[in-house]
Formats: sequence, structure tokens, C-alpha cells
Amino acid sequence: MELERRPLEVLSLLLRHAGEVVTKEELLDTVWQGRITVENVLANAVAKLRKGLGEALAEHIRTQARIGYRFTGPVERIAVGRALVNRLDLRAGQPVPGRSHFMLKEQLSGTRGSEVWLARHDKTGELRVYKFSPDGARLASLKREATLARVLRESLGERDDIARVIDWNFETAPFFLECAYGGENLLAWSQGEGRLAAMSQGARLELALQAIDVVGAAHEAGVLHKDLKPANFLVAPCRDGGWQVRVTDFGAGGLVELGRLEDLGITPMGMTIEEGGSGSSSLGTPLYIAPEIISGQAPSARCDVYALGVMLYQILAGDMKKPLATGWDADIDDPLLREDIAEATHGDPLQRIASAGELAARLRALDVRREDRARAQALAADAEAARAELERVKTRRPWVAATFAALVIGFGASVWLYMQAEGARGLAETQAARAEATGGFLRDLLVNADPYRPGGAGDVTVRAALDKAAADIGARFEDDPATEASIQQTAGEIYSSLAVYDAAAERKGRAADLFARLYGESDRRTLLARYLQAEALANASRIADAGAVLDMADKAAMGQTAGDAKLAFAAAQTRGRYYLVQANMEESAPFLEAAVRLLPEAMPEDVEAGYRLKMDLSQIYSRVGRHEDAIDLLAGLQAPSYAEAGVSEATRARASMFLGASLFYAGKYDEAEPVLIESIRLLTDVFGEEAAQVVEAQSALANLYATSGNWAPALPLVADVREKMCALHGEDHLTCLMTIGNQAVFQWFMDDAEGAIANLVPVVETFRAQLGPESPAVHVMAYYLAMAKLDVGAADEALALANTLDAAKLAAGSPGDGWAERVAGLKGIAMIDQGQCAAGLALLRPAVEAMKAGDMQPWILADYEEAEAGAPCR
Repeated sequence: MELERRPLEVLSLLLRHAGEVVTKEELLDTVWQGRITVENVLANAVAKLRKGLGEALAEHIRTQARIGYRFTGPVERIAVGRALVNRLDLRAGQPVPGRSHFMLKEQLSGTRGSEVWLARHDKTGELRVYKFSPDGARLASLKREATLARVLRESLGERDDIARVIDWNFETAPFFLECAYGGENLLAWSQGEGRLAAMSQGARLELALQAIDVVGAAHEAGVLHKDLKPANFLVAPCRDGGWQVRVTDFGAGGLVELGRLEDLGITPMGMTIEEGGSGSSSLGTPLYIAPEIISGQAPSARCDVYALGVMLYQILAGDMKKPLATGWDADIDDPLLREDIAEATHGDPLQRIASAGELAARLRALDVRREDRARAQALAADAEAARAELERVKTRRPWVAATFAALVIGFGASVWLYMQAEGARGLAETQAARAEATGGFLRDLLVNADPYRPGGAGDVTVRAALDKAAADIGARFEDDPATEASIQQTAGEIYSSLAVYDAAAERKGRAADLFARLYGESDRRTLLARYLQAEALANASRIADAGAVLDMADKAAMGQTAGDAKLAFAAAQTRGRYYLVQANMEESAPFLEAAVRLLPEAMPEDVEAGYRLKMDLSQIYSRVGRHEDAIDLLAGLQAPSYAEAGVSEATRARASMFLGASLFYAGKYDEAEPVLIESIRLLTDVFGEEAAQVVEAQSALANLYATSGNWAPALPLVADVREKMCALHGEDHLTCLMTIGNQAVFQWFMDDAEGAIANLVPVVETFRAQLGPESPAVHVMAYYLAMAKLDVGAADEALALANTLDAAKLAAGSPGDGWAERVAGLKGIAMIDQGQCAAGLALLRPAVEAMKAGDMQPWILADYEEAEAGAPCR
């Protein structure tokens, strides 16, 4: 019977636990493997399963209310292909069964389920290897190896570094796989005549690189080996006197995606229905097994990297039997090679080198990395020389320390970027010029912050100092685009922290353009820079530009994000924040949740990034009515451990402000007020009283006062917020317009309908143009504009606006219940004012009753009750 994959996997799990209740959580974790799913996905899968089984069999799938499902009835398990029949009695000198011209020469290996023999052609002397399965015990493994050999050949062509599969017999016993002879296995070869021990370190490294390269090529073709060990690498002499390494025996291997077989038109012999590199129950050889496999995790390319890391150590140490045990690093003189082996064999797969290709690239770049390290040490010496200057300045300018640290990080990154752009060519020639340029930029910043130095000022701000220093970045690094890109990006990050979003977008855009010029638009470095640029543009309210850059990056990244957690994280986070800036919470949520899911793999040690992402999620939870989730999340972010882990004081202060806002959205006004007041104090200490972060917190406090009916402090505070926010960002910025809209709402509540309309009309028009008519912000502002229009007698205009409103979008833009009733009441009042009394009252009366039963603010309910009571047809 035909079943989709998910229902089939649900059935498989239920059958393995027949008679037991399998919980919904177990089914979701196993079948969907922690992916974020839509509601009722499990119920839909079970419904499809029951339909596929048919009415009679479907009764065996029982629902356990609110818990899960179980399979009832007898389950019979039958082991197939295990009978040991037709055991081979092979001897040297006899013909290969079915290949009469090839004579068995010697047995290479043998187990209960298989025998491997070397055979020679009786006339040509050609050598071949035959892998026999006397019965069905190893037939699946032979089939799998044949299948994967075809995948590798179709994907990569004929290669000297992959042992060639020539033919097979899977029809009659004895079953066998026929392979070209590729040489001695690595273990036997290394011991013969002391070959490995006699080789130089450079020759050993070249030998290891051959093994790593071919595994990397297999990974690119979507094939995992899963049993890498010296016995599965062959070594044969080359005509030039060197050695050729070949990988063999993919019998335990698997495919990352089985769809690859269909793409290549290959029959899936010996492959299972599972994905993720499955296909064999073999764990591998103990010394080379990655720790996560032993703990039951699914195999991945990182498991093969672990085995390669162990063999890299053995090859460099000159002993293929030596285990990677405590004290292994004493055998490796080069500190960079020690780092590579340690990171290739890291116990945590998320911190392990991600691919064989990456490991090979690191090994080939050893010379450049040594120069890079020396250069970084020289840079550190320059930074130390500047430290004394910094110590004298930072007592008068506390922000300089943080800015200095960010720039030094940028300089460090520029070393690596330059290496990628230029390789080893001319590195020594440019060293002095680069050191002088970066040092000069740093001196510019310090001078601007020091009132006792020429050009300095006694009241300089961090933005003023950065503006002066950043203006010369292009000229200072004119001949060094890689370093300029890094420093432009770092300057952009500082501008973002200061909420100077236009400058941040300009700097990050310049950095992305430089990366594109150096590496191309599809390069990973360019893509990461484009995502940063898109986020900065969105923060600067340049929504259309942000969307265009984001779409361009997503298109260029197509096909790359699946295997690159950091790139996938950047794409998801940027798209989520792009929608978040527009107050489009429904669109933002799945992307930010995907980013949270990717964070442990993409940035496992970046506590600050995870902290900020949780802050973003808290805003979404508040706006979609998940108030307790938001409060719990933000309350957890107040823990002292985050300060100890290095989360900045500025970030923690903003989390405090978000906590106050979430308490406010949840209607906990008494709890919210002191938290918001304290957050304003903290943010002022960090950023200064005119900073955008402080104004944002003051805006939340003003909204709290207004919502709780405390108008006396609310109106002057929101007017002050508007003045500061618009001065910071400009009159056309979305943040400025939002504060104008908030002030207008306050004016309406204070019975200044004409003043409210004067402010709301340009806000609604600009929001519609920049964010689109479906934006929640448009609906919220249009609602209050309609209410103000009613107050000045413009019922026709009010009803036209009311007909564009959507209750769900209103709730997304202004959290709270009762929006459907409020919209219905608004329409009812407008229709009554138009003279459509009966129709208007039919809308207004049930809306008022629903409001009374809910938790509606008293002054809103009072307005609607007054309209109902005054209806002429009542």
C-alpha cells in the first residue's frame, strides 16, 4: 500500500513499541526530529496512516486521549537472510566461482559472513579483489557498496583515489562484488619496510591529505563512508615514485539524501528508507568511532571527520596502530597541526571541524596560517602599545574601552580575511603598510576622544569620535580592500549598537560590496555580509532596500544553507528581524524560531547572540498574546550568570526594558512601572540620556501610563519621546513616525481629535507606502484615525477606514483582546452617525455586550456604551 514517509515512520515507531502508549512528544521528537512543525501535524499523519491501512487494520491504531497513540494486536517479527547455507570452501589456486579465468591467489580477510580474496587472471596476470558473501548475511552490504560506487562514479567520474567496483553477482550464491586491485591496505603498507616511519613530516602530511581529499569528494557527492579506518584505505606505488591512496569498502556507508539515487537514475540496492546517511546498522571500528555514534545519534559527515582526525594523528606520528590517547599531543611538534587534530576529533560534533574539505583546506594553508599567527602576534603587540594610551583616555571616556575592543576584534578578523583574499602572495610586503594603517585608524579614534590631544574635544561623544575616524577608512585602506571590509563592518556594528542605523547600513553595505568584489556574490563571506546589510537597512526603515538585498542574498545562498549552519542562521535571523521591524509578528515568528533552533550549531559559544535572539522572541510572544512566555523568557535573562558569561551591560539593560514592556502588555501595570523606570536609569548610565535606547524605554513607560489611564504624566512624556526620537532618526523614519502616532493616540484620548488627525493622517499614509496595507502598524493607526474622524463628524471617512481593518492584525500590532468587538462597534457608530440607525445598532449592541463580558479598558467601553445609549432608534 502507498504511504507517505511521515505516516510510515509513525507506524514503524508504533510497531517497535507494540502494546505500549507512545507519547506525542516521543513521536514528534523521533519522526520530526525537533523540527518546528505546524499545528496538528501528528494528527494529520495518523489520519493518513489509518486511511492507508484501511478500515479493518486502522482499528489497531488506538488514540490515548491527550497523551499519544498505541498499536494493539499481535506483531510478528521475521529475520530474513540469516540461514547459513552453501558455505564457501575457497582455496588458493582454484577458479573464482563464475569467473573461470581468475584464479584465487590469497585470502585477504574473512569473517563469519564474508570472505575477501585476491585473484589473478590466468593469462594477463591482472589482479582483482573479490568480496564474497557465502549466503545472505552480507548481501545487503555488498549491494549497498555497489550502489554507492555507482553514485560516486556518476557524480565524480572515474577517480584514481576511489577503489573501482567492476562487476557483481547478486543473483546466485556465492554472491560477490568484483573490484580492481588498489594496493595494500594502509595499515599493512605502513608497516612494510618501516615505510611510514621513514617518511618526512611533509611526505606524511601529503599522504594524509590524499585520504582526506577523497573523503571530502565523497561527501560532496552526498556519500558517507561511516567505517573509515586504515584497513579501508589502499596504498599503491605511482609511476613517479610516489604513492597513490585509495578509499575502499563503502559497505557500511550511506547517503545524506536518498533522493540523490532518483536524480541519478540508480536503483537503490541495499539502501533503507531512512535518510541522514543511514543504511547500515554497523557502528564502525571502535578506535575510529565518533562519540555521538556510540550515544545513539545519527551519523553525519562530522563522524567521518572524526575518523580522519584520528588517522591524521597516526600518520603524522608514524604509527597506524597508535591510539589517540591522553598525551597524544607530545607526538606532534607543530602547534597548528595539534589544533587541527584536536578540532577534528572534538568530542562535541558541533565544535568539530565540519567537513573533510575544511580539514584539507586548513592543512594546505599551514604556511599561510603560520605567517598569519605571527602577524596576529605583531598586531597584539601594537594593541598593547596603544593600551597605555587607552588607559589614560578611558577614565574620562568610558565608552572608548568598548569601542576599542570591537575595533581590535575587527582588526583580528581582517588578518584572516586578507589571507583568504590574497593567500600567501606578498604577505610580507604588505605587513608594514597594514600595521601602520590599522594603527593609524585606532589612533584617530583615541585622539578624537582625548581632550588633551590636538583635534580632540572635551565633550566628544562616541558617535562623534567614530564619525571622524570612520570618514577616513576608505582612503586609509585604499590598497587593502579585505581589511577595509572588516573595519567597515566593525564600524557598522558599533553604529548599530548606537542605533545610528543609516550610518550602520552605509558601512555594512560598503563592506558587503568589497566582499563581493573580492570573492563574488555567492561566496559565504559575501552572503554573511549581505545579511548584515539587509538587517541594518531594515533598522533604518529602508524596508524596500532591505527586502531587495535580503532577496538577493537568499537567491545567491540557495543550496548552501542546507550544509552551513551559520549561513542558515544568518538567513533565518535576518528575515525574522526584517519582519519584526515591520511589526509583522506572524511572519517573523517562524524565522526567529528557526534561528533559535540553529543557534547551538551555528554559534555555540556566542552567548550574546543567543541572548539578543531571545529578546527578539520575547517581543513576538508579547505581541501574539503569549505574555507569560515572554515574561518567563525575559525574567530568565536577568540572571547574573549572563553578566559572568560576558553579555554586555547595554544588552542586559535593554532586556530589562523589554521585561517591563512585557509586564505592561500582560496588564501587570503595577509590576511593569518600577521595572521600566529602573531600565531607563540603567540605559541612561550606559548610553546617555538622549540615546535612542533610553527614548524607547521612555516610550514604553508613556504607553503604560496612557493604557492605565494615568494621563497626567503620559502626554508630556510621549511628546518628549517624539521630539527626541525624530531628532535622532529624522522625520521619515518609522520609529519617529510611530512616536508621532502614539502622541496622536494620546491626543485623541485627551479629546483633541483635530490634533490627533493632523498627526495620524501622514503616519497612516507613510506606513501604507513603506510597510504595505497589511502591516499591523497600519491597522492600529488607521483604527485611531477612524475614531478621531468620528469625533469631528466625518462618519463617511471613519466607516471607509473601518472597512479596511482586520482584528487579527490589530491584535498583532497592539496586544490585547476585544479588537473584533471594537471594530464592529466602530462601524456601528459610524453607520448610526450616517443615519443607518438600525443597521448600526445591530453591530454596536452585541459588540458592547461582548466588551462587558471581557476585560476591556473602561474608557473605551464607556465611549461605545454612550454611543449605544444615544442611538436615535434605540
